[in-house]
Amino acid sequence: MLLSHLIRLSIGTISLLVSLAVVGSAGPNVTPRRTTRPPIKSAAAPHVETISLANDVDPVLTKVGCNRGACHGAQHGKGGFRLSLSGFDPDFDYQTMVREARGRRVAVAAPERSLLLLKPTLQMPHGGGRILPKGSPEYNLLLRWIKAGAPAPSETERHLVSVSVTPTERVLPKPNLRQQIAVTARYSDGTARDVTAVARYTSQNDAVVGVDGKGLVTTKKPGESAVMVSYSGDVKVVRILVPFPNPPVDFGKLRRASYIDELVYRKLAQVRLAPSPRCADAEFLRRVYLDTIATLPTPDEARAFLADTDPDKRAKLIDRLLDRPEYVDYRTLKLADLLRVNGQYCSDEGADVYYRWIRDRVRKNVGYDQFVRELLTGRGSGFHVGPANYFKVATNPEELAEATAQSFLGVRIQCARCHNHPFERWKQKDYYGLAAFFARVGQKYGPEFGETQIYVQREGDVYHPRTKQLIAPKFLGGPQPTLASEEDRRAVLADWLTAKQNRDFARVAVNRVWGDYFGKGIVDAVDDFRVTNPPSNPPLLDALADDFVAHGYDIKYITRQILNSETYQRSSAILPGNARDERNFARCYPRRLPAETLLDAIAQVTDKPDRFYPYPQGWRAIQVRDSRTNSYFLSVFGRPKREVLCACERSLQPNLAQSLHLINSDNLNNKLSDGKGRISLLLKQYEKMPPETANKQMVEDLYLLTLCRYPTPAESKNILAHVAKTKDPHKAFEDCLWALLNSEEFVYNH
Repeated sequence: MLLSHLIRLSIGTISLLVSLAVVGSAGPNVTPRRTTRPPIKSAAAPHVETISLANDVDPVLTKVGCNRGACHGAQHGKGGFRLSLSGFDPDFDYQTMVREARGRRVAVAAPERSLLLLKPTLQMPHGGGRILPKGSPEYNLLLRWIKAGAPAPSETERHLVSVSVTPTERVLPKPNLRQQIAVTARYSDGTARDVTAVARYTSQNDAVVGVDGKGLVTTKKPGESAVMVSYSGDVKVVRILVPFPNPPVDFGKLRRASYIDELVYRKLAQVRLAPSPRCADAEFLRRVYLDTIATLPTPDEARAFLADTDPDKRAKLIDRLLDRPEYVDYRTLKLADLLRVNGQYCSDEGADVYYRWIRDRVRKNVGYDQFVRELLTGRGSGFHVGPANYFKVATNPEELAEATAQSFLGVRIQCARCHNHPFERWKQKDYYGLAAFFARVGQKYGPEFGETQIYVQREGDVYHPRTKQLIAPKFLGGPQPTLASEEDRRAVLADWLTAKQNRDFARVAVNRVWGDYFGKGIVDAVDDFRVTNPPSNPPLLDALADDFVAHGYDIKYITRQILNSETYQRSSAILPGNARDERNFARCYPRRLPAETLLDAIAQVTDKPDRFYPYPQGWRAIQVRDSRTNSYFLSVFGRPKREVLCACERSLQPNLAQSLHLINSDNLNNKLSDGKGRISLLLKQYEKMPPETANKQMVEDLYLLTLCRYPTPAESKNILAHVAKTKDPHKAFEDCLWALLNSEEFVYNH
């Protein structure tokens, strides 16, 4: 009776009841009472007068797991029975449940004898076990549908419009508190109902927050988690935050360089995390050089910076680094990864033209919106027009839709190619609506061997693979534009994508830049923007995006803002108050150097550059345009092959092969022992000094070369003792440099 009355209430009244009944939701300054039962009660399956397969039956099958990918929702089903994944195709489900198996799955004449009821209740053998207790509300709903004649889906019946959850975010001050989630479904006929009990719930961090099948959240330990709520193809999240039991920090006394620090401090105060102090000059020096230009400072540059007393020396150094050609090389490398510059796809000639076009745009600091617009509308020969190669890496409308969505909107839309996304809002119509913008991109061979011309055809469309209906171009998550028949659809897409009103484009761009300098994005992974992967600090992400747009989509500008922030310049030292921070940027997170940066750093320190054929001598790893260049070092240290659409293709994870290579590779040992290498050059430079003075200077130089700092007294003492007992100074300093190159302090950026 209670539920039937609730259904008749207005949405506003339901929301009011929810807010009054929430346990532990009074806010961070009020301690919620502990409860043993949920404040919102909801029957396991809502009673409705007319039972619909799409609106009632499929959600129940999704709830109990029948149509999941590991069960009957798999591509080929299971046990000879197949359902659409998460009930995305009710018509298909009707055919397989009612029409197949000679009508035994749904026996209208004897409803209780239907296989749809006998198997999940284990009245007959079932590989999935008992997932539907006999007599449960879910069982009764399925039984009522069968007794009603198992009606097929109808085009005239109401359909789901949206799903809302209450609350959307909650701070619960300590473990062992409970919070009920309420879920409301709204339909095309203007009605709404409570579907809390038939929605599905998943905690993204079960160690912090648990959630049961009825949406009752229980906090377990300090941290953050998003609870995914899915119902009938719509997905929402509820963010739960449990502050750490740390003493409060007076953030008002901390230095702020810009809005970045202010917004980071607000989040740290909310979760009660203490920020680490500002990093030392030596730590900042090495970090900003490697992050910005993938190059170590020389000993003279390090000495000058460490001795400088100018309070603005960090900001001035940042400006100098952003003007160096190495910044252009490194930024180009990152864009080449993103756009998969690979001669395997667009030929060696095309890859070279593609790379040089990207580098030219970076060097000129062209706005990112203009860069992407030029890219998406490229046409002509891949041997002469850089952007044309974008359409040689991805060669059909589907691949181009996936590449564009993931690269510039952070949306991994691949799942929707075959079925509606089971955990996101993207439908097959969304996927093919985006693909339709590329349906008229044509390719033809030109006069040169291997050359491909990209051009726009007058005709070309995409069709829904299941319904065979023509799909008109439609912006992803946006409206369907009106297009002239002769208009280049790509230009319309590019205009929408890069418009100031499209905040998603700017958010994805600044998140990638943030990830470059912090080792993880505000949304992490940086190319995985989805409802169920919310940003760690939404106001910060939005503020960065707005600033980016206001300054003409200037990547260098937003980079300068990030590098000058106190947040970037925090120490990597772990404090008791932030030891468990993993996503709020209370400290610098140490990260292993990327493959190209590490190889170039070793070459710089040893003064023995590597040779990358067919490039000239002295060419650096960060300048190599094609990921196919043969280098065991780059491969073992995680250089991406640029074959897949994922930022995860570049690996920064350490492994045993990397350690063994640094410890015992001929390449490194030969560089150290080379008679014309760094050790020999330094020994010759200081040969006229007294041995004791020369040795101290050698140790100092080696530390400045590798770690960008002076050695501690203890470190100097140990090395000088080793040199004194070794007859061969060259061999002794080889050992010293070998040890430095194998240290975590060298291999990692702190």
